[in-house]
Amino acid sequence: MNPVLFAISLVFATLAHAAPLDRVVAIVEQSPVLASDIDNRLTLLQIQSARQNRSFPEVNTDLRTRILDRLIDEQALRNEAIRQGFSVTDEQVNEGLLRLAQSLGVDGGIASLARELTPLGLPFDRVREETRTELLISAVQRRAVSNQISVSDQEARALIEREGLNQGQVQLSEIFVALPSAPTPEQINQGQQRILGLAQALENGADFDQLATQASDGAQAITGGDLGWREVSGLADAFRNALTGTNSRGITQPFRSRAGFHLLQLNGKRGSETVLIGEALARHILLRPDAITDVEATRLRAIELRTELAGGADFGELAKAFSTDPVSASKGGLLGWSDPSLYVPAFAAQVSNLPLNTVSEPIETRFGWHLIEVLDRRTVESENTGQLQRAKQIIIDRQADEIIAAWTRQVVESSYIERL
Repeated sequence: MNPVLFAISLVFATLAHAAPLDRVVAIVEQSPVLASDIDNRLTLLQIQSARQNRSFPEVNTDLRTRILDRLIDEQALRNEAIRQGFSVTDEQVNEGLLRLAQSLGVDGGIASLARELTPLGLPFDRVREETRTELLISAVQRRAVSNQISVSDQEARALIEREGLNQGQVQLSEIFVALPSAPTPEQINQGQQRILGLAQALENGADFDQLATQASDGAQAITGGDLGWREVSGLADAFRNALTGTNSRGITQPFRSRAGFHLLQLNGKRGSETVLIGEALARHILLRPDAITDVEATRLRAIELRTELAGGADFGELAKAFSTDPVSASKGGLLGWSDPSLYVPAFAAQVSNLPLNTVSEPIETRFGWHLIEVLDRRTVESENTGQLQRAKQIIIDRQADEIIAAWTRQVVESSYIERL
């Protein structure tokens, strides 16, 4: 077992012995939130805090209530994602679990992650379902943002000329006081008085992380309001303006956004590093199962095509004739230069490791069966690739947090919620 996880296992064992029988603690529309959901989230947060060498707040009724609030919000957002027609495949869930394993320092993939977490009281089927919920929420939030923001090439070019793209990074913590989606003057005044009271507590010497855990409405409150490292260029104008006037502890004055009131603490600065990334020039032939050809027959057909290629057949011609990828087939299967990590894991592994000018064995992904050939590789500076797209993303990022926070409040407020 990972040493960090083992070190805290005794704490969780005690918690497990004390846990009551499972029960429903809230209903969101027709979806239950269970007491064990709170326990599972507590356990995962404690593991993550231990792995990142962060202190964890005392587990008490207030903390459990705050976690319940977060779970209710997440269930409302999951319901909305499903209502809008979003779904997540098992392969996408597996990719999310691999990212979780990496963040916890667990080697050996999903099976190793299950072996690490299950003894700590985290049923792995629930971990899978939480990962699915996270992916559904991310997808529906992206749509909420894209529905409200459209960035033209002209706007992106203007940003590049006016500000450039590399303004460094800042490490931030946040205390957030949320406002309803359509606040009344009284609610605005109450929120303002609350943030001023929190600012005064900080002025009197209160610890920022502890105060965030106790009082912030932000999604990261339980981890001390930690927002991690953020690109300065991607911060909302209100955030960037506030950071120009921090006190000796790096704490800003209170300020308001569309979503509510904020206090920030600046924990660190660093320059935007020149990041070198590897790119590969690859091509593929994709065969998809359909109503006539099942998965096994599709795999066998891929083997037949690979045999033809080994016998001297032209890859590009076979791709044009047989590939079911509508974008690349007309180009002889060519995918263009790309960072392999942008592909799904099984495909990415082949593009990263396959010897040049060698056709892979048939590889299965959620899209179907692939034959892959890598034609060339190169190393480039990531900041020099896709500048226009990066500038567009910066403009979107500056508005996204506020849009997501306001949209989340609308979804939650419009949901039927009953606490039991």
